[in-house]
Amino acid sequence: MRLLLFFFFYYLFLLWYGVNFLSFSIVEVQSYEKVWFLKYIYEIFFVFLGKNDLTLRIVPVFFSILSVIIFYLLSKNYFKKQKDLEFDVIIFSLIPGFIISSLIVNKSIFLIFLTIIFVYTYKKNKLFSYLLLFSYAFIDYAFINLYFALIFYAIYKRDTKFLFFVLFLFAINANIFNYEIGGKPRGYFLDVLGTYFLIFSPFVFVYYVYTLYKGAFLQKDIIYYISALTFLLSILLSFRQHIRIDDYAPFALIYIIYMVKIFLNSYRVRLPQFRRGYKIIFSFLFGSLILFDIAIFLNRYTPAKNLSNSFYFIKPIVKILKDKKIDYIACNNKYLCKSLYFYGINKGEEFYLKYSKSEQKVSIFHKKRKIYEINVSNLNTL
Repeated sequence: MRLLLFFFFYYLFLLWYGVNFLSFSIVEVQSYEKVWFLKYIYEIFFVFLGKNDLTLRIVPVFFSILSVIIFYLLSKNYFKKQKDLEFDVIIFSLIPGFIISSLIVNKSIFLIFLTIIFVYTYKKNKLFSYLLLFSYAFIDYAFINLYFALIFYAIYKRDTKFLFFVLFLFAINANIFNYEIGGKPRGYFLDVLGTYFLIFSPFVFVYYVYTLYKGAFLQKDIIYYISALTFLLSILLSFRQHIRIDDYAPFALIYIIYMVKIFLNSYRVRLPQFRRGYKIIFSFLFGSLILFDIAIFLNRYTPAKNLSNSFYFIKPIVKILKDKKIDYIACNNKYLCKSLYFYGINKGEEFYLKYSKSEQKVSIFHKKRKIYEINVSNLNTL
């Protein structure tokens, strides 16, 4: 009951925040346009619920709820005590990357859900899990990272049939999506590392990496191989080229099960009088996680606001345009224009909107004459 109450208010808050404070951002429009299955899912929801902010946020929240349910069922294989199980699921839901994925229009929450359901069915019904794995080859190129990890898992288990099956799916996925590693060598290691700090929160990420290392010396199952190898692959590739972190991080999140299990085992193996250090570590990690989660929702007021401004300024711009009786407009940024179209601004040629990301300014022109300039960093929907 406590867990149900927690998640009731948790998702109620996420939905309330997303509908009232977030706009259909430029980044989200790009994801919507470029990820075919994302667009297909949203079109279905738009038919039944209408094209509005509520539908935008219901979709990721819905799949987030499904992810938590399957994660709970999966975690039952690793925790005997109910309070440990509840603790594990709550920590998973409080990871900043999971919260963000549950709020925005992005493929990450779908990758998280599909990864969890594959692992769960793999432990319960291998035949069905193989069917899922086969279907993933046609969904998104990011699943090539899952297949990469499963190749090593199959070798570890000495499962020849599974190995050839995964190699086959790896080849299909690579052929369909034309996955390439190329371009001029450039180092993005610090960028990727910084993004992982944002996904897990800094101190939790350090502990996450520690448990990955410690897990290498423990009995390993499919979760370890999926999370550890996709994480390592992202780090290695970052020395060579720019990567999209949402192609890797969703596979790493499932390792939260092991992270929590390792912590609890390390805590309980010690006598009560020697547990104080672990209590301090837990208090510090959990406290920093909560503070980082709070910072997500207060991001609009932090120095990092420029990273996410388009999540906040679209609706205020729409209001400004409508107040000035501007219902038709063209833009220098096609994704910004599509964000505006979503909120009822139509395509036209008389007015022109120019967005400068570097200057954080939006200029409105009427027949090539600037009539209005907006500093979007000052716009606020909070």
